[in-house]
Amino acid sequence: ILKQGVYLNSFEKLVCKSAENFEAIGMTDADCERLAAKQTCFIGVTQCFPPRHRCTPAPATVRELAELVSCSMCVVPFFSTPGVFRGKYYIDGGFSAMWSVPDDTAWGDVIKVTCMPSWCTWLPPAMSGSVEVQPTKFMPTEIIVLYPWAHQQMLIKRGYEDARKSHALLVGRGLRPLPNAPLTEWGSWEKLFASIDENDLPPLSKQRSTAKRSALESRHDELLRTYSASDLRDALKGPRIRRLSSAGALSEMNGSEADLARLV
Repeated sequence: ILKQGVYLNSFEKLVCKSAENFEAIGMTDADCERLAAKQTCFIGVTQCFPPRHRCTPAPATVRELAELVSCSMCVVPFFSTPGVFRGKYYIDGGFSAMWSVPDDTAWGDVIKVTCMPSWCTWLPPAMSGSVEVQPTKFMPTEIIVLYPWAHQQMLIKRGYEDARKSHALLVGRGLRPLPNAPLTEWGSWEKLFASIDENDLPPLSKQRSTAKRSALESRHDELLRTYSASDLRDALKGPRIRRLSSAGALSEMNGSEADLARLV
């Protein structure tokens, strides 16, 4: 994508590469259709004509998702043109809003996480002093400069630590920890990062990145493989799960069914 350098790149090439990467990790149009039907994922973009912010639901195809995601990070002069999605021009949503929130969502229900410090979020277009997770330092160069991999690792660790420190706060706001899914210690990520050559990146894969995993993580992976093809919420309400979760039924289930029934 960046063979000609950082500036004036082709938006179309980014879209094609993004779609290729989505498919490399196993994403299909059927997956996008299910996500679109749930109406739970939205991506913020700035419409060029007329200028306004758009909180856009995830579309139903891999190609359109690649277009929308690419529009959400399209900034001239890094790209030679604005992005295009469904016949309209868009650029990065950060030009028109700090957070992209659907119109029918209560502001008090939003958990706000940003890379901008508090003095930035007091200003338009954010206008909010109540932010759950944000840095204390302004990092403008990290936003616009493509830093070497070593510096990016440092930024990833900052985000990891912020999320870890904010765990109790996020749980207090209503998020639920995933049962039997322990946090991967930072040392494991450091070993993984140390094996990466930024000039010869490993190919994307449908397989997990960390080779070692606990018995609990293996159980979690089995649940995801078993039920990822359907809406888990619908599965939990289904008659089979209700029957299996009744008294005395757990002993008759296989391991995956028992784990799922206990979540009811």
